Amino acid sequence: MRRPKDLRRGVAVDWAIDWAIDRRVAVVAVVVGAIALSCTAAAVRSPAPVAAARRDPAAARELVARMRAGERASWLATYDFTRTLADGRVLRQTMREGRKNSLHVLMSGSAMTVERGNRTFECNLVTGQSSCHATPGGRSLPASEVLRVAVAVGAYDVTVLPSETIADEDARCFRVRATGSGQLTDLGTETDLCLFDDGVPARQRVQRSTGATDQRDARTVKRGVSTAAIDALERSFAPGAPAGNP
Repeated sequence: MRRPKDLRRGVAVDWAIDWAIDRRVAVVAVVVGAIALSCTAAAVRSPAPVAAARRDPAAARELVARMRAGERASWLATYDFTRTLADGRVLRQTMREGRKNSLHVLMSGSAMTVERGNRTFECNLVTGQSSCHATPGGRSLPASEVLRVAVAVGAYDVTVLPSETIADEDARCFRVRATGSGQLTDLGTETDLCLFDDGVPARQRVQRSTGATDQRDARTVKRGVSTAAIDALERSFAPGAPAGNP
């Protein structure tokens, strides 16, 4: 994925979608034990290993199961995304995400990721025109699988947090913490993740080793949506463009 330049200028345009990493690379790195350690300065900020008494294998299994359910469900959600930088600056943006069968669309500002079948496309808007390219290697691995492996190799641990009410619904919440054995960009040093009963993401807060924090909170959720509804989300990125052909 091309890294958006707008964040360096302090303009909230398309940086929210940069939150999503290439999970193929991430999970391979975990499997071979090559999770990149942070630089020296980042390592200083990294949390100490989680005490064994706080590790909760049952919580990890429940979280992975809920994430898998959400990845298999049909839904369309709007999120409020906030990035708080280490210097205190706050950048906000709307994020939209939809799933139906093998179709997955994540859109934020002037960037969009489309997973359709076994292919993944990264799209950007430039002066009102969309430009898309297929990513090498096809569809990325689900976030649930990345987390499962990260926990299995001891890079992260999971504990249960108090439930929350988000978008007028009850959500089950968890904390995912780095153990000190390395970090994944998608999870940072610590991630708080809340999901609704059907696995739809309700809240995700990621603490970075840089001191920045990314958070998204569900504003609205529609369930049981059709493929046409996800296609419409994709078309809204560049009005006039046919869906299914990023």
